[in-house]
Amino acid sequence: MMKLKVTLSSEKPVFLPLHYNYILQSFIYRNMEEIYSIFLHNYGFPYKKRFFKLLTFSKLYGRKRVIKGAKRIIFFPPIHFYVSCILEEVLSSHAKVLLKREKLRLGRNEVFLEGVEVITEKVEGNKTLLKTLSPITIHSTREDKKTIYYNPYEEKFYSLLEENLRKKCQIAGIKEGLESIKISPAKDAFFKKVVVLYKNNFVIEAWRGKFLIEAPSKIIEVALKAGLGDRNSQGFGMVAIDEEN
Repeated sequence: MMKLKVTLSSEKPVFLPLHYNYILQSFIYRNMEEIYSIFLHNYGFPYKKRFFKLLTFSKLYGRKRVIKGAKRIIFFPPIHFYVSCILEEVLSSHAKVLLKREKLRLGRNEVFLEGVEVITEKVEGNKTLLKTLSPITIHSTREDKKTIYYNPYEEKFYSLLEENLRKKCQIAGIKEGLESIKISPAKDAFFKKVVVLYKNNFVIEAWRGKFLIEAPSKIIEVALKAGLGDRNSQGFGMVAIDEEN
């Protein structure tokens, strides 16, 4: 099981809006071969009447300063992020394109690639503690089209995460062990709510924290590759094995 760690640098500080998910998503799609970017952006993997991208990425990591009044964030390079996908060919394509390009743009900033690293994770057993690299969001839609977001203090949050993961597993060709999936809060877990404006006008509620997943190892690998919850390809639900526990 692999993720990519992409490290970027610049001769200047990197200025981004406080809510930069769309900018980072665009950066990832723009820097992979067209066959993959078109497929993921316009289509995805079909499941009944829906499509799943089965790609996810983390927040940006690095030294930073938040200017809340201006709704801006200043990063002081180097900065890095993680990206994963159910198809490892997508990750290979992203790495190959990044390595070929001398100059890159992240929003309005000119940056360059400092490095691409393959991060491997090994799932051992059927019980794994996960930490969020980008916050998890899960929702339902009422008959009046209103979006209802759930939080980690509600049972519905976990049942919807489990059902969502079952669908991703079916797309990946996994048929056994789906009913055994159990996701729960980690012991003594602390959760932090994050409100993100996607494309500056769509409000998404999400949560950071640690979660325990109990399932066959192949199913846990799907969670690590494709993310937990909704809107993974918009920068939500990326998780990693918590090595501290």
